[in-house]
Amino acid sequence: MSERKAINKYYPPDYNPLEAEKLSRKMAKNLKTMNKSHASIRLMTPFSMRCLECNEYIPKSRKFNGKKELLKEKYLDSIKIYRLTISCPRCANSIAFRTDPGNSDYVMEIGGVRNYIPQKPNDSSNSKAAVETVDETLQRLVREKEMEQNEKMGIKDKADDKMDLLEKRLAKIQQEQEDDEELENLRKRNLEMSQRAEIISRSKHSQKEGVAMADDLDSLVEQAFDKHRQSPSKPDNNKNDKKRTPLFNPISTKGKILKKNSSRTNPLGIVVKRGRSLK
Repeated sequence: MSERKAINKYYPPDYNPLEAEKLSRKMAKNLKTMNKSHASIRLMTPFSMRCLECNEYIPKSRKFNGKKELLKEKYLDSIKIYRLTISCPRCANSIAFRTDPGNSDYVMEIGGVRNYIPQKPNDSSNSKAAVETVDETLQRLVREKEMEQNEKMGIKDKADDKMDLLEKRLAKIQQEQEDDEELENLRKRNLEMSQRAEIISRSKHSQKEGVAMADDLDSLVEQAFDKHRQSPSKPDNNKNDKKRTPLFNPISTKGKILKKNSSRTNPLGIVVKRGRSLK
């Protein structure tokens, strides 16, 4: 048992652990994606079917462990088509069916048969007309679109000359350019007219303001003159202040008699009295 527990391992002289790790990861990835076209999946039957070997009835939506295979053909060169394979639960017969993107359905290939084929509401059992496929629908839509474009351009027959079509397009483009130029000129004129109207309105407004200010000043001056006229004239203070006193005032307030009393006003406007008091 001891020889099985060897610790030492041989490494060649040119061994690089980083490159060895990258190589092991690459190999593991290749192993995973090697059988990508044949992958084992868990699926459910899309329709009810019957096995051709043992006549076993397989209902719809029954689960199976099956295989998925990618086919080479494609629908519209872009949509992938897959083949799904299951085994009969009674006799292990291989039953295969594939996807049908054109009709949004599945097609039975080998090992079984569908119990019934659903019909669309518009179809009847006696009608012989075939159901319109997706390809026919696309072609019909393309034709209708071309007819609409021709009607818009004024062309009813496909045999019309291409030069006439080109001339009509050039004339239409030239007319559109002329309309754009005329529209631009109209916009410029409207802008100029609006600017002029704004300037005129501003000048009128300023004139009205000046007239209103002049009227206000005239009214204020008239009011001031009226007040000045209505106010009474002020008496002369110098004349009123000069009160003449008699030269002789025989009776005084204190019972004294003043004799030879005289008064005069000095330059400052003060009355100066002179006289002798008699007992």
